[in-house]
Amino acid sequence: MGAVASSAFAHHSHPYFYDQCKTVTIEGRVERVEWKDPHTWVFVKIDDGSSYTVDWSPLSRLTRNGIIGPAKEALVVGARVMVAGNPIRTTAEIREHFPEFTSVKNPKTVDPRTIRRADNSWNWALPQNPNEKLPDCKGK
Repeated sequence: MGAVASSAFAHHSHPYFYDQCKTVTIEGRVERVEWKDPHTWVFVKIDDGSSYTVDWSPLSRLTRNGIIGPAKEALVVGARVMVAGNPIRTTAEIREHFPEFTSVKNPKTVDPRTIRRADNSWNWALPQNPNEKLPDCKGK
């Protein structure tokens, strides 16, 4: 289980890595969290035993925005969480833009729009960006 290949690819090419026309919602228990830059990784095991990787914000941004303290208290091992976000694209789809890309280590990787404790004691949502260009999802 792990992250997307190189942060050099994903860091500046987000729509090429995550399908912004699809949304998935998962619910499960936190297995571990890797608090680091350039991405914080939350590993979640759902009830059927499969594991998801949540590709979250950088540690520096979570710290700067005052989210890190409450997030570390909420996202402890065993905490039940719900995550909604965009799924990672297939390796073939990513290679259409980055031919040298090798592989996705966990095809069940999600870019979160929201993360919350199932007991509603904590939640986080991606701030709305009024300048964000929405993808054209017609026919997808």
